[in-house]
Amino acid sequence: MTETQLKNTIQKAQRADELLNDPLIQEFIIAVRGELLHEFESSKLHDEKAMRNAWHKSQVLNQFLDKFTKQIKDGKNAKFTILERAKDKVRRII
Repeated sequence: MTETQLKNTIQKAQRADELLNDPLIQEFIIAVRGELLHEFESSKLHDEKAMRNAWHKSQVLNQFLDKFTKQIKDGKNAKFTILERAKDKVRRII
């Protein structure tokens, strides 16, 4: 990755972290998880379609949250890469 790409990754990670940790977003995530759990638990045992539908919705929410988490991890890795490159440049100078 170029330095510009690394910096862009870091900026995206910072924004993802801000959004994911925003109290209002956290409240919505908790509410949606609760609704999905209720939907799953209140479905009849013989109604596989309703149970599967609730499960699929839950998986979509998890994938959405996983994307945020991955972006945050990518940003941390990009920071590390930039720091290592800077250290290498300093070592070459010394």
